[in-house]
Order: sequence, then C-alpha cells, then structure tokens
Amino acid sequence: MTRTDIISAIHQVLRETMFIPQIDAFSETARLNEDLYLDSVLILELILNLETDFGFDIPDDALTKDDFDTVASLAEFLNKRVSGDAVQQEEQAQSSIESGDEAPSAQGTTNDTTNKEPAETGTIAEVAEEFEDIKVHCFVSCICEMIKADPRVDHRPFYFGVWDAEVVVSDDFKLSYHSDTINHDFFKAWYHTLYGVEMHAWFNDQTDKAENIHTLLNLLDGKSKQRNVMVMLDMYRLPERENKFNQNPFPHYVLLEETDDPTTWFMTDPDFRWEGPLSKDKIVNSIESPAVSGGYYFDSTDIIETPDQAVHDYFLACIKPDNNPMTDVVRSIINAHVRPDEASEVSLSGLSDALKQIPVLAIRKYAYEHGFAFFWRALELNDDDFEAWCVVIETLVETYKLIQYRAMKIAKSESPEAISSDLLNEVFLLLDQQDERERHIKKHLIEVFEQWKATRFSGSNAPQKAQQIEEAFA
Repeated sequence: MTRTDIISAIHQVLRETMFIPQIDAFSETARLNEDLYLDSVLILELILNLETDFGFDIPDDALTKDDFDTVASLAEFLNKRVSGDAVQQEEQAQSSIESGDEAPSAQGTTNDTTNKEPAETGTIAEVAEEFEDIKVHCFVSCICEMIKADPRVDHRPFYFGVWDAEVVVSDDFKLSYHSDTINHDFFKAWYHTLYGVEMHAWFNDQTDKAENIHTLLNLLDGKSKQRNVMVMLDMYRLPERENKFNQNPFPHYVLLEETDDPTTWFMTDPDFRWEGPLSKDKIVNSIESPAVSGGYYFDSTDIIETPDQAVHDYFLACIKPDNNPMTDVVRSIINAHVRPDEASEVSLSGLSDALKQIPVLAIRKYAYEHGFAFFWRALELNDDDFEAWCVVIETLVETYKLIQYRAMKIAKSESPEAISSDLLNEVFLLLDQQDERERHIKKHLIEVFEQWKATRFSGSNAPQKAQQIEEAFA
C-alpha cells in the first residue's frame, strides 16, 4: 500500500464509516482536531477502523504519539508501519533492552513504573514552567487564576480536590464529567477556608436565561479590576475557540469582562490557557445554550494567607488512599456492558459511547503534579526524582486511553459471548495496573505530606496521622 493509498483509506473511513460533517475540509495538511473536528475519542475510532478494515498493525505505544496531528503525519506513520521501518526500529530497541543496554524512555508508554522508585531525571526548576500551568478542571482553574496572581498564596494545594473529583455515572452506565446534580459546594467551602474568598452565585436556576443574562450584563458593567465574573457556557457554540475535545454540548467555565468596544467581550479561559477578545453576541449565544447554567463572582481583595492547618485538613479531606474512584467507575461501566442484565437496557454496542468522556476526566490526574510540586517546594527537597514522578502520573493518564481503545474493540463484538477472552483479560489487567499505579502515587504523596507536617507543627500542636491512611497502607 502506497502513501497515496493510505491517504485514500483515511478519507474513506472518515467519509463512509464515521460520516464526519467536516469531510470537505479533508486534505493532506488538514489537522485532525482543529480542521476535521476529531476529538481524541474520534481519533481512536479512526485508528480502530483503519486497523480492522485495512489491516494496519498499530501498537499500544502509538496511541500516545503525536503522529496523529495531521492527515499527512498519520499517513507517514502508517506508511512506516507498512514498509516495516517502524517495526524494525521496535525490534532493534527490544534487542537493545534484552542485551542489557540502556532502555529508552518509558514516558507515554505502558511500561510498568508502578513499583519503581523514580530515578534522577532533572530538577523541579527545569520543569517549573511546564507544571505550573497544568489545567485539569475548568471550575478550579477559573477560581485559581487570581490566587496565582497573588504572591502571598499558593494555588497548588487547591488542586488536591481534583485528582479524585466527582464523576457521574448515569442509570444506563454512561460516564460523564458534568451533570445537573453536580454542585461545587465542596470546592467553594474549601476555597473560603484556604484563601478567605467568598464565592457569590449570581446565576439563579429559578429564573429564565434572559433574566440571568441581564444579571450578567449588570455585573460586567463597570466591574472593578478586583472583581472576577465567572460564567458557564457551551464551548461547542464557540467554534472559533479551538479545543481538543469538541464535545456537544461542552459545558465549560470562563471569566468575562467588557472591552472599550461594546460589541466585544474579553474572555479568559484558564483551563485551555487562552484569553482574548470575542464577539459579545457569540458569547451570549453560548450562554443561552439549554445545556449550561451557572455563574459566580468573587473579589481578590478577600484573599488571606493560607493557614498550614487548612492545608493539612484539606489534604486529608481529599486523599482517598484505599480506593480510586475513576478507575472503579470505568471498571463498573465495562462490567455492565460486557455482562448486561437481561432486564437492563445496557447493550455491548453502547460501550464506546459510555466511555466517550474518559479523556476529559483522565486529565484530572495531572493534579497529582500540583500536589508533589507544592510539597517539594515547601520542603526544599532534592529535585532529582520530581520529573520521574511526573512520568508515572503521565503513564496513569495515558493508560486510560489504552483502556478506552480496548473497550472500543470489545464494543465491536457481535455479542458478549463473542468477546475475545484475551481482549477482555487485557482491559481488566490494565485497570488493575491503574489501581496499583495510582495507589503508589498516593502512598508517596502521603509520605511527603507527613514530612511537610513535621516541619509545620510541633509538640502537642502536631496533628495525628489520619486513621484512614494508617489502615490503608498498613
């Protein structure tokens, strides 16, 4: 198969199998996400169809590569697979490992780093810029924006509440990051405890959208620099704002303020690291979406220095050493679809859709980097192993993609009885490895937390180690 044949195969899958609406934008230079509107799940679906319909051999580690940026880069990657160049490189690397030579970096692969203590890989200063701006939760990112701007306080502890933040499973066993039943009372209460800032809800669910938008207009009119106005909108209605998820709808919090031009607002989107002017009418249209509701205002003048006791108590409120809710939920959803109850409306073919929002939720695990960074800096620890822990966390995030890909393969089976036992065993093994990996991360995070606590409290004032931690790691 030539490179031209491969490009034709990609086009055929997108047009005849996936029926993407943006097929007219297809070209060699077309970007899969920004031009063809393929989010990470649709890219996995494209790869799966190329594998099953055209016989491409695509290894697990390829699922985490950047080769899937454009049609051309994907075609080039597949062309190497066909020519055997990539396979030869993999065999040479494996031979090098078996002969005792230095192994290549495991970042972005499923090589087991779970039970290995991180080695020397760099300093926290070298990666400070990278981890400082990790964005994993739009609500948290928005309210932390003004905290980051105040040198008296540190925003990183607030991310303790993100790594195991609530996920939603519907009655028909579908995973979701958003639901009308979710409120942010936990975050709002701890925001006040940690930073002294009171969050005021301006959006009223008991009134219509027009009235709420009128309230928003009044808040923005003459807003002081110290005031932050936050609103939930539907990002899907803002196609000019490129994002890698392309969910429909896509509820998302942003910060707004007026500009000198009455037809233009300035939007700050901390979660996607973007800010800039946008049409006021387009933003209002995105707020009018029936899929979204919510908004707050809060003032930077309320910020106080964070008490150590508050950080201590918040960490213990957030850490769950004996279970990993995200992995537990994914496991339960897969179980429900591969072993459906006769009285249930859950079907095997619905498994792909049920796990569609894994990428949106998996990135929350990057919040562990904030936790490590906070304690590392506070303790002035040797920085040698910090970046290696970031690799372990990266593996945790990327392995959810491998789980999702196998689940998509399982969903193509004709019936539960026709599922490959090897494929089923693989997905549950990956889930078990995720549990072990995340437990290892939490255990080490708790160890540095205990070191931090010893430096902050002394004598009778020292808080005791929480019973849940002692029991979980006994």
